[in-house]
Amino acid sequence: MINGLFFGSITVVLGTTVSLLSFVLLPFCKHMEGVFMRCHYTSIVDGFVGITIALVGIAYLLWPKAHKALTYAVIVLGVITSLVPTVIVGVCSHPHMHCHSISSPVLQLVGIVIALFSVANIAFLASRNFDSEDFTNETYNA
Repeated sequence: MINGLFFGSITVVLGTTVSLLSFVLLPFCKHMEGVFMRCHYTSIVDGFVGITIALVGIAYLLWPKAHKALTYAVIVLGVITSLVPTVIVGVCSHPHMHCHSISSPVLQLVGIVIALFSVANIAFLASRNFDSEDFTNETYNA
C-alpha cells in the first residue's frame, strides 16, 4: 500500500512537472511570421504526454491490481518524453536557439528519470511478488 501511494504520488508530480516545463517554464519558439516551428509542436506533444503520465499516476493510486501494467505504461511514456524533442518531433536545428540548447536536454533528462524511476518500481514489485510466494513444498512428505 505504501509503495502504491509513493509511486503514484511521485508519478503525478513528475507528469505535472513535464507539463509545466513544456507549457510554461521552458523556452520554446513562438510562431515566426505565422509559421510554427517544430519546437512549438514538441512543447505541445510533451505537455500532453506529461498530462498522460499524471493521469496514469492517479490510476496507479486507484487500481492496485494494475500496478505492473501502469508502471510499464509510465516507462513507455518516459521514453516518449525523451524521444519527442530528439526523434519524434524535434526542435530547431540551430544550436544557438533556446529550444535546442535548454529545452531539449531538460526534457530528455526528465524523461530518462521517469523511465528509470519506473524501472526501479518494476524491480520492487517483482521482488515483492517473489518474496511473497511460498516455494516450499509442504505437501511432500519424504
